[in-house]
Amino acid sequence: MATYDLRNKTNASTGQIISLSEDQVRLNRLESGWKRLQNLETKVEEQSDKLDQITSMLHAISEKTSAS
Repeated sequence: MATYDLRNKTNASTGQIISLSEDQVRLNRLESGWKRLQNLETKVEEQSDKLDQITSMLHAISEKTSAS
């Protein structure tokens, strides 16, 4: 027969439901949308930097080939 120590914290459900107000839901949506926009801007900047590097490399190659 198993014995249980009832003083220990369990992960059992208490039946309590936590609900957010409409304002909190709107705020959460705005925050998540803002984070997605910031992530998108970061990705665009990274791609732009990579394209700048590629164009500078291509420019250097074209200068070498035109000089020879």
